[in-house]
Amino acid sequence: MTGEPKPTKSAKKRRRKPREKIVDYVVAIEGWDWGYSFSLNSERQPIDPYGEFRHLQVKGRLLRPSGQKTERAEISLLPSSDLEEERRRDLHPIALGSLHVTQDAILGNIGIPRDALTPILQMLIAGKLNFVLMRGSRFRHRSAKVNSLRLETKLTEDDVALEEESAA
Repeated sequence: MTGEPKPTKSAKKRRRKPREKIVDYVVAIEGWDWGYSFSLNSERQPIDPYGEFRHLQVKGRLLRPSGQKTERAEISLLPSSDLEEERRRDLHPIALGSLHVTQDAILGNIGIPRDALTPILQMLIAGKLNFVLMRGSRFRHRSAKVNSLRLETKLTEDDVALEEESAA
C-alpha cells in the first residue's frame, strides 16, 4: 500500500469541448423574391385567429468560403414579431438561423425582426444591397448555425482583407 491519497473527481482534468471554428459566409446578391400570405388560422386552438406569413428570399453566389460543392445560395429572411425588441428579452437563442448544403444550392433560413423587413425591401428595390454577410459555425453534416447577419451595399476593408486571405 502506498501512502498517496487517491485523486478525487475534482482533481481530475476535465476535457473541454473544443471551441467551434467561426466561418464567414459571403454571398453576392444577384436577385431576390418576396412572398406574403394571409389567411384564417385553421389550427384547433389557435392563439391568433389569423395566419400570416411573409418571407424574403435573397439569391446569389457564394463568395466565401470557397471550395463548396455549389456556389449558388438562397437565403430566406423570415420576419418574426417575437424578435421585436420588447418581446425578445426573454429569449435564449442558440443561433439566428441555419445554412444547409443541398446538391443544387446552399439554403439558409434566418429570423429577423419584423420591423426590419420594410427598410431591407426598400434597399433591395433601389438596388442598393449587394452582399449578405453571415458568420457562424462551419458546415457539419451539411448544416451550419448562423450567429450574425449583415446586409451591405459594399464590402468593407476588413471584408476585402478576409476575401483576399481566402483567395491566397
